Amino acid sequence: MIILSKKIHYLFWIIFIITTGTIISFAFNGSELFSSFSTYFKYTSYGFILGFGFWLGHRAISTYTENKIDWTKNLKRANVISLNLYIFYGIFLSLPVTYFYSVHVFEVTGKDLVLDVLIKFLMIMFIDLMVISSYYSTYLTKYWKKAIENNEELKRENLIAKYEVLKNKVNPHFLFNSLNTLSSVIERKPELGNDYVKKLSNIYRYVLEQSDKELVPLDTEMKFVEDYVFLSKIRFGEALSFHSTVPNNTNIQVVPLGLQTLVENAIKHNIISDDMPLRIEIGIENGFIVLKNNIQKKNIIIPDRKPHGLENLKNRYGYLTDSLIEVIESDEIFLVRLPIIKTKNHELLDY
Repeated sequence: MIILSKKIHYLFWIIFIITTGTIISFAFNGSELFSSFSTYFKYTSYGFILGFGFWLGHRAISTYTENKIDWTKNLKRANVISLNLYIFYGIFLSLPVTYFYSVHVFEVTGKDLVLDVLIKFLMIMFIDLMVISSYYSTYLTKYWKKAIENNEELKRENLIAKYEVLKNKVNPHFLFNSLNTLSSVIERKPELGNDYVKKLSNIYRYVLEQSDKELVPLDTEMKFVEDYVFLSKIRFGEALSFHSTVPNNTNIQVVPLGLQTLVENAIKHNIISDDMPLRIEIGIENGFIVLKNNIQKKNIIIPDRKPHGLENLKNRYGYLTDSLIEVIESDEIFLVRLPIIKTKNHELLDY
């Protein structure tokens, strides 16, 4: 049935092109068009070549744009690229074909040649734009509907991802370990206990206030991460190293608990000891917030299994921006690149 429908589709366009070419030629030449086969072919072949050329070119362009451009994420950009391709192709095809026919078939010479080519070129482009507009109305409607459906799906996934963040909060094991560490700190360093409690309080206040938001300022998230690292360093000491080169007072935004999730994953999935210290670094490079750490995986972690929190983070960023999170893992380094987002309109920032 599919093969039959394609054959009918091709047959329809062949008949349409031949009929249209004949009607247009008849409009210019009248009944003389049918005086002989050579006369008919001379005048209609011009329309046939252009018709089949436009048909094949438009099919190639539509196939290319459908496969290479994501219409569902940036409909405006895809529309501009696609429309420009159609117009440039129309110019590229019609000008040389028109010139060839005017000179070698219709034998137009002298000053009349430029005017003849120009008039025919403008007529061809007018007809082409009419065909494109009628075809485009259906084409755009299809992808507009698809974009809306995709956006709704992204919203649903984002809600699920945010729900997972709210449900899990900061890892419960972290709270358990923090309370155990607090007990030890109070015994060994009572003066540090007050700071420890304040940092722990700040962490859970941040979780309660920010975790249901789509975006938070990078400065705010970094303070949260630093509090989280402070408590972790009390437990691991100098075996845990954290270094940030992120500038202050930027207009950059991130998803709440995003950077903290990456830091938590690094701590949770790697061995941390005096003999095997863990080094975590955060900075900004080429339009991305980059977090990297050395790899020294615990034996209980399955090597090919990605952390659940990282997949959650990908879903949340997928809803907010077209730019993807990049994850690079080697034998020695685990690196995650988060797209930078501006304060307004969720636009990417060149940094």
